[in-house]
Amino acid sequence: MLYDRILGGLIGAGAGDAMGAATEARTTEQILEYFGHEVTDFETPPADTFGAGNIPGQLTDDFSSAYFVARHIADHDGAVTEKVVQEAMIEWSKHSEFFDRFAGPTTRLAIRRYKGEEIEEPKGVQLVSRQATNGAAMKISPIGLLNAGDVDGAIRDAVTVTRVTHDNYLAISGGCAVAAAVSRAVMPDADVYNILQAGLYGAREGERIGRETARDVAGPSVVKRMEMAIDIGLGPGTAREKMVELGHRIGAGLHVSEAIPCAFGLFAANQGEAMGSIIGAVNVGYDTDTIATMAGAIAGALGGADKFPGHFLPILEEVNHLDITGLAKDLARIAAERLFAGKEGR
Repeated sequence: MLYDRILGGLIGAGAGDAMGAATEARTTEQILEYFGHEVTDFETPPADTFGAGNIPGQLTDDFSSAYFVARHIADHDGAVTEKVVQEAMIEWSKHSEFFDRFAGPTTRLAIRRYKGEEIEEPKGVQLVSRQATNGAAMKISPIGLLNAGDVDGAIRDAVTVTRVTHDNYLAISGGCAVAAAVSRAVMPDADVYNILQAGLYGAREGERIGRETARDVAGPSVVKRMEMAIDIGLGPGTAREKMVELGHRIGAGLHVSEAIPCAFGLFAANQGEAMGSIIGAVNVGYDTDTIATMAGAIAGALGGADKFPGHFLPILEEVNHLDITGLAKDLARIAAERLFAGKEGR
């Protein structure tokens, strides 16, 4: 059961990234105009998108960075430290197919520092409002998988991972929201309601911890935007109507206060159904690959691997040369050990 849920979380995140690569930066209307239908499977990204040159099923920076972070943590017996995460990000940056075209400026700057490059500090105002993005939350879902059922542990580790690249309280709030929701989603008694509650708890705790330990930053509250998005998702209307409403009222951009709440709203709008959550995120428009990565991770962890079409996993592994199955086995082993240790300690 635990392995299936963890594999489902990885497939959901990977599929969301690869499917969203074809629709990124377009509006819902432009997606329909270009493809002639809603995108519901792997497609070739158009020539005018960031994903231009990718083949169907090929990843961008979202799940590829999550994979390398998780792989390095697993290779260090589950140790989540700044050094392990830094090494993972440096290794990821060597894979040009994932890094060169897709990595965001905040992540690039952090990796340059970890490689030992001297970065001249800019003169004048040095505020980090542009760093309050979804670039940490996009790669955080494996932290929730590792901490199956231990929401506070997931939050604690998510803070460590987030601060490596996005050291501000809003980014930490968003990262903790996703990690906490995934941690809750892999448990046998998980349902849409307690997953949403875990996500809100993670966002609040992440904000609190971030305000105490990280940099202050201007921007809307992730928690309040999540509350709004969840209200829309659980409210009246069809899943598609809610998708449009989320895009218009919450936003689907790269700022942490748009992308993370939107992902949770789409998860709620589709009652946690794996493919519905991903399809909503892929077709909402704007930063579709990142939102679909997060929504797919949460919904995939809830539903398990068999909620996805059979061709998803082999295509993701073959096209991207990644051993997702092997990673799932290693994460499941570590998660089970942590669960057992937690029960023994009670």
